[in-house]
Amino acid sequence: MMILTLSLFSIFIVFQILYIFVPLYLVKEKREFIKTSEEKRISILIPAFNEEKIIMNCIEGIHHLDYSNYEVIIINDGSVDQTKELLINKLKMKRVIKSSDESLSYNLIKGLYKSAVYPKIYMIDKENGGKADALNAGIDHSESEIVITLDADSVLESNSLNVINTRFDDQHIMAAGGMVQIGQGFYGDLKNLQPTFYTKGLIKYQIIQYLTDFYLHRLTQTKFQSMTIIAGAFGVFRKNILLEVNGYRKTVGEDMDITLRCLSLKKEKYKKHKLVFIPEAICYTECPSSFIDLFKQRIRWQKAFLDCILNYKTAFFKKLGWAPSIYLLFDSFILGTINAFFTIFVCVILVVTQGNYMVALAFLSVTFLLAVYRSVTAMVISRRFGLAYSRKDYFKISCFILYEIITYRLLGLVFVTVGTIMYVKNKEGWDASRRNGKSFQTSPERGQLRRTGS
Repeated sequence: MMILTLSLFSIFIVFQILYIFVPLYLVKEKREFIKTSEEKRISILIPAFNEEKIIMNCIEGIHHLDYSNYEVIIINDGSVDQTKELLINKLKMKRVIKSSDESLSYNLIKGLYKSAVYPKIYMIDKENGGKADALNAGIDHSESEIVITLDADSVLESNSLNVINTRFDDQHIMAAGGMVQIGQGFYGDLKNLQPTFYTKGLIKYQIIQYLTDFYLHRLTQTKFQSMTIIAGAFGVFRKNILLEVNGYRKTVGEDMDITLRCLSLKKEKYKKHKLVFIPEAICYTECPSSFIDLFKQRIRWQKAFLDCILNYKTAFFKKLGWAPSIYLLFDSFILGTINAFFTIFVCVILVVTQGNYMVALAFLSVTFLLAVYRSVTAMVISRRFGLAYSRKDYFKISCFILYEIITYRLLGLVFVTVGTIMYVKNKEGWDASRRNGKSFQTSPERGQLRRTGS
């Protein structure tokens, strides 16, 4: 038991060290973006099911884009609220005919619409089939070389398409993920957003987690070509790649699944191509603001992860490649899922039955220190990408990091454990988190939220 514990802990330390030092090596100073003059055609796909509270926030972000050569396709996936009516009324939409490739399968389309006031915006009204089905309909009707998939609660930063346009000059990039920021961690309007740490603890916890997951994990995985998930909130793909992998599979984890499909295609046909993280391309998302909604979201994430692990269990190494397989099996599955159960078991064995308090304390101490270093590194890297907090906020962050590691961070064990058990009981279940349409704060002092685009 002790040998197994030490082996797992050694693997854990190796991954943590990589996540700390690789980003520091890759991003040594503030990154500057150089705009490419020629604009590529870009299609933005926004699947929407019962999104009446938030869809106009997403549209407001579209209106502020500093880019002209794009189209937006909102896919109303059989909403039973006022999403369709809201879009038709607010955007003055009229029925049109729009060509499609007829390459992918999806549920019946009831109508195609185009905005009379914003002619770049279209809507597909279709029968409900789920997010993957909606995205397949959008891909089939898109007219661009580059396709962006965006959640309905995601708000694009005005320069995001320029960044994508420049990075996709590299013809070897087949797909990419953008930087997803927590919208409630910013105040002001879309033209002048400023970061703030004046918000409640559950949102602070997610701010730290997102900065760590994207600026540390995604950068490191890009370096080693081991990125196994392009977040559904903000993904970028070449359309021909999406068609070659036959679009999205109907599953609770469609974003991870499409990423693994791309990796399989890369291994089989496009060996010199790559999947990358583009940290300068930013969108803002509304994170869960209550524990029950956060619980629903993380249970869904764990179900999605396990579904992909089992679906691709025969593809590791041979079809997915060595680097993605090592990351999935060791860091995500063994350390992320199995170790959640193992940690609880080991703590009971070491402390309760064997009385090895010092060994358990040593493990916990090293884990705590590594967690602190990771969070601090995430703040350093985020500043090098232009995310600069006030001195007062940095002080709050420093105090919160120490508190978060011994409180909120433990929620991860709960989410993984319960999510795994619930997947075994009902792997198809999808319990969506509530959204209230509150995107950004009005001021860093009051911490009140505003509803944009209403």
